[in-house]
Amino acid sequence: MAALAANFSTLPSLRPSKSCFLSLNRAQKRLALKKLCIRKNHSVWMVKSILHNSTSSFNENGATEPARILLERLFAQTQKLEEQIGRELRIPQDVEPGWNLGNLESGLQAALTALNKKEEDLQEAESKLFLEYVELNHAKEDLGRREEEMSSACSKLEKIEEELKQANLNLASRATEIEDLKLQLQERDQQISATRSALFFKEDEMNKMTGELMKKRKEAADMESELKSMSQLLNEANKVVKRQELELQEFHKALQEKEEELEDSLTIRKNEEEKLKVSEANLQKQTMSWLLAQEELKKLAEDASKHMGEATETLEDFKRVKKLLADVRSELVSSQKALLSSRQNMENQEKLLEYQLAELEEDKRSVMLYMTTLKDAHVEVQRERTKLRVAEAQNKELDRDLSVEKELVKELQEQLNKARSDLQQAIEETSFLHEELKRRSTEFQESQCLLLVKESELVEARLEIQHLKSEQACLQLVLQEKDMEICNARKMLAAVNQEIAELRVFMANKEDQLTQVMTELKEKDEHVRVIQHELHDTKLKFSEAETVVEKIVELTSKLVEPIKDKDYNALSPSEEMDHLFKKPADNLKWQKKQVETELEITKETLRSKEMEVLAAQRALTIKDKELEMVLQKLGEREKEGRHMKEEVVRDGDDLRKLYALAQEKIGEKNIGDLAIEKLQLEAAQLEVQAATSALQKLTEMSRELLVKASLSVEADYDISIFPHSGSDSEAQTSVVHDECNGEVKTEILRLSALTEQLVKEAGIADELY
Repeated sequence: MAALAANFSTLPSLRPSKSCFLSLNRAQKRLALKKLCIRKNHSVWMVKSILHNSTSSFNENGATEPARILLERLFAQTQKLEEQIGRELRIPQDVEPGWNLGNLESGLQAALTALNKKEEDLQEAESKLFLEYVELNHAKEDLGRREEEMSSACSKLEKIEEELKQANLNLASRATEIEDLKLQLQERDQQISATRSALFFKEDEMNKMTGELMKKRKEAADMESELKSMSQLLNEANKVVKRQELELQEFHKALQEKEEELEDSLTIRKNEEEKLKVSEANLQKQTMSWLLAQEELKKLAEDASKHMGEATETLEDFKRVKKLLADVRSELVSSQKALLSSRQNMENQEKLLEYQLAELEEDKRSVMLYMTTLKDAHVEVQRERTKLRVAEAQNKELDRDLSVEKELVKELQEQLNKARSDLQQAIEETSFLHEELKRRSTEFQESQCLLLVKESELVEARLEIQHLKSEQACLQLVLQEKDMEICNARKMLAAVNQEIAELRVFMANKEDQLTQVMTELKEKDEHVRVIQHELHDTKLKFSEAETVVEKIVELTSKLVEPIKDKDYNALSPSEEMDHLFKKPADNLKWQKKQVETELEITKETLRSKEMEVLAAQRALTIKDKELEMVLQKLGEREKEGRHMKEEVVRDGDDLRKLYALAQEKIGEKNIGDLAIEKLQLEAAQLEVQAATSALQKLTEMSRELLVKASLSVEADYDISIFPHSGSDSEAQTSVVHDECNGEVKTEILRLSALTEQLVKEAGIADELY
């Protein structure tokens, strides 16, 4: 550009020579001017279109308008010159066109100045682009820092995942412990089944014994004893319930008393603090008084030194006073030590409380700071995104402006001479910078896209981690519920074992009683047989005596007929014999009447007992219906348990699928985690199976008890159908047997209550699931 300016500046000095040269070579100029006209017409159209269409972003105050005006003037002058040259071809050659060339030179100089201004504007634009490039580098550095912060956040997330793995391992250990507990429960179930088989065998023996005892007649007094025992049991149960209510009330009272004691302790503590304050004030007063007393003693000692003669009598008083002061001092020292110790204790407690409060506040502050930092980080990321978007928009606008300016520069370079190669080099450098900017912008966009992808992945990972945490919390809650159910099942098993032990003891006692009753029955049977033999012998003797009496009567009638007329007043021997034989006959009749009255009484009692037995049978049928309802409920609960099993299996499959998807997204598939989750799911399934098996066992137990109760009821009904005798031995055996039946019924009722409780608890557990 400087060379061109120098060349154009030399044009005025060479004007005379050039005028002569132009007059001689007009033909050559004609061709050159035609070419220039064609080129300049084309360039004028291009430059005008660009100047009218382009908007300058470098000088907003109209800096490009004078350059445009100058170019338009230049093109107008060139057109005038072309017209004048066309005219000069017709005018004679003596005319000189120097003044036109001077105007052209001035226009070219003005165009050069405008081009210089445009170059300066381009340089300013390049400087602005460089500054923006520096700002983009700063933004990239900030983004790199943010990436480091995100990597630290990722490391924190990895730490959290490691903690989750440790929690999963703990859950796996808990699953193994649960499996061990299940094995123990299976062993207990086997033991219970063995005890059940033994109980069934004993019950078969008892049924055989009851079949043998059913042949013997019983009396209705047994049912009264059963009813009495039932009433006693009910009374005892009511007493137990009342005791429990009283204990609950006492427990509530104790809780209230403890709360009052706590309040009292707080008030006492406050009072002690006040007492400490008062004692401190008293100590201060005592110390002040002690100091005053010492000062008085010093004064008295000085007075005593002055009056030695009089002080002999007061020395002993001073010594006593000194002893008293020493005692007071020791007491003051001890009280000060106690106060110091109490103060230290209070201060230590206050320090502990303040330390705990400070720790809590620090934890709260740390949590709040962490939340605020996270929020600030999100806000800053969003701000940077907006800034980057604005920068991208500005870059695009700059790219557009630069492309327009490039086209302008290229057109101006084509219009001007090849001497402006420096400008072309500068434009090429600017184009290279633009390409670098484009490349850097593309790289920046790619990095931004990668950052967005990473942020989305981080958000997804956090969401998945939160989801896994929620699932882990749910699984922990399920495990806690299962632990509670296992504890309850253990308690129920312990209670059932205790009841089985009590039943064993009860059966042993009943077997001993049955053996005793059998021995007594045998003795009574032998006694009855002896009595029957005696009755049979007495009947034979009575029949023989009757035959003898009839013979004697016949003989006496034969003998009395000839002697009728002798002694009417004397007693006949037949009447005497009749009188002698009437006594045993009267005794036998009296015994028969007595036995008949006893039989009638026993029949009446048996009828009343039969009515009571029918009432008891009706109650048992009602209980059977209730038990059938309970069994139906248990069946429904079993169905619900199976449905819950299926749901648990489905949930396990869903959890596995979700976990597989989450690991595919994160890219961290761990075999250990899958194994741990499988163990957790298997543990949950085994717990559900154990619960359902326990319910099934309870239903089987209740059914067996129902069968036993129905058998016992049928046995009682068969006993009530048979006719009864009036023997005392059979009455005693029936009483014993009815006592056994009453105790068996009480045990059945206890077991039915236990089954109802278990059903209720199972229903609560199902509702929890």
